[in-house]
Amino acid sequence: MSGRKTQHTFIFTTREKFRLFGILFCEQILGKTRHKEAIQKKRDQFFKTLNERLASLPDGEVREIELRRDLSIADFRNLYFKKSKPVVFKAAAKEWPCCQKWDLGYFKNRLGQKDVLLVDVDGLSSQKTENKYEILSVVDLVSNITGGGKKYLRFSPLVEQNPELAAELNLTWLNSLKSRWSIGNTYYLFMGGKKTVTHLHCDQPCNLFVQVYGKKKWTLISVDQSLLVYPQATQTAYFKSSADLSNCDFDKHPLIKKATRWEVILEPGDVLYVPPHVWHHVENLSDTIGVGFRFSSFVAAMRSSPMFTFLRFCAQNPPMWKTRKYGRIDTNLIWADANGNISEVLKNMNSRQVKSEKENSK
Repeated sequence: MSGRKTQHTFIFTTREKFRLFGILFCEQILGKTRHKEAIQKKRDQFFKTLNERLASLPDGEVREIELRRDLSIADFRNLYFKKSKPVVFKAAAKEWPCCQKWDLGYFKNRLGQKDVLLVDVDGLSSQKTENKYEILSVVDLVSNITGGGKKYLRFSPLVEQNPELAAELNLTWLNSLKSRWSIGNTYYLFMGGKKTVTHLHCDQPCNLFVQVYGKKKWTLISVDQSLLVYPQATQTAYFKSSADLSNCDFDKHPLIKKATRWEVILEPGDVLYVPPHVWHHVENLSDTIGVGFRFSSFVAAMRSSPMFTFLRFCAQNPPMWKTRKYGRIDTNLIWADANGNISEVLKNMNSRQVKSEKENSK
């Protein structure tokens, strides 16, 4: 997918859109039942027919995400937020304490004995563990990353749980970008080594991603091109693509070449806005640390995609009330529940915490 691409506009038929909705709805509601094989046959036939119709069209264009310096709150809301359009606040966080201080050694020294939870997430994680999860100390995580390992911390509440680190973000500025009727202000820590990847997926919250340390490449595809990315419902809080942009098999997924993509390499101090339901694939070009500040806006989600917003509320594994419960503790518990080993994870987390408290009390 290199070289100059041709820009073009797709016109998907109403029938095609409704067929995709029907497939995703069945996957979201019936995905792990005896109907799974029948749904897969419908899916395969749908994308085969769609590819035949679009085969003569040229490949999609590769665009750069707009880089804006000194972007005002009003312009952000009018030009990007209300239009479900991504943008990079170039170097907006460069002078924040986190961008001045944080690296892997900083976390090793400050929070080295703290535990973090890593969970294999279907369709997102490239790392696979025997039990689909791992609990380890920050020291062990950093040692793995600096040693060239593939462990990747995602959606961690580590910063949120440690106020002294949260104070090194400009939470006032981040909160000022939220819409009036939005809820939540969760900020997640991401920490991973060079060449680790989060695969193509979309989810509902608005995401302001602060690149703190290292370089990270983002590839985004707008939600109105979802028919080209082979979307699959996961019965949980996100939707995945069956196509792997890291090493795509275009014979198996030819439609992905038709999608127009945004690309950007984030450097320390850059802040990327990812609107609801926009597809994104993320690759660490070096060892990296980042913070995702997420908030939910039903208006923004509906503006971006009524279909994916509705399907999100249909999630069964776990349902939304459990998602909110787990999210207050550690979002990775959502994926543990989806994997079917939530009881084991909670038991092990509690056991390690009790052991740590005993050792500290000696």
